Amino acid sequence: MSAETDHDSKYRDDPRSTDELIELALTKDADRNNDKYWQPIVTLQYRLPQIIDRIQNLRSSDDKGRDTAATILGQGRVRTKYAAERCAEILLQMLAEEQSVSVLVSTIFALGHLHDSRAVGPLVELSTHADARVRYAVVSSLCGYADCRSIEVMIYRSSDQDRDVRNWATFGLGTQIDTDTPAIREALFARLEEKDDEIRGEAIVGLARRGDARVAAALLTELNTLDVDVLREWSLIIEAADEVVTHAKNSGAKEWQPVLTKLLALGIGPQDEIQSAITRCM
Repeated sequence: MSAETDHDSKYRDDPRSTDELIELALTKDADRNNDKYWQPIVTLQYRLPQIIDRIQNLRSSDDKGRDTAATILGQGRVRTKYAAERCAEILLQMLAEEQSVSVLVSTIFALGHLHDSRAVGPLVELSTHADARVRYAVVSSLCGYADCRSIEVMIYRSSDQDRDVRNWATFGLGTQIDTDTPAIREALFARLEEKDDEIRGEAIVGLARRGDARVAAALLTELNTLDVDVLREWSLIIEAADEVVTHAKNSGAKEWQPVLTKLLALGIGPQDEIQSAITRCM
């Protein structure tokens, strides 16, 4: 039996009744790292085809009920979504009416799991919300949308005062879309000054993917500053290095040569490919 089938059967074969699972879901604290919270929730997500009307009715209960309904309808742990359009419609209605920040966040994440384009407009409107938790949910759920509204939100939120919002927006711009515009590049370039390693790394990757030679200096600084063992374990740097090699071989731009030479000296990346890129840039 495959790991994927094992995952499915763990929830589909749960012997507990729907009543028992709903009661558990409504009484467990929303500890997102606790399996005791997720086990009944995910089992109910798998049962959604049989219980969608009942889950929809939880909307009329208290905050916990609405939070639970949103999380189940979003089907975040289910690979093949059931009635995704209908679930998105319900969630959009909930979004328009919700006052609780915690439930609003759950509803936004649920819409993000369904990836329904009708949610883009309402999510854009919430991108300026005063609570950072809401802004974080928005940028997370808009990841992967390449329309101008979503991109504008990501650009603006990539300089958000909240670290997590800023990080996810930079990630969304850098690697979750292929769109390449001057505005996107400038937003990523601004993040090269970040003290936070992850955000700075996401910006480096995003610029390297777009072949922006201005990133060469920032990447070279990382290569000159950090221990080689740290660099070899830093997936973002490895990813950026691969992009640099590709663009250097294609363009022959001399700006890439110092980075390539340093990668070769450190033994990071495919050495033959790096040497070929260095030759191309001479």
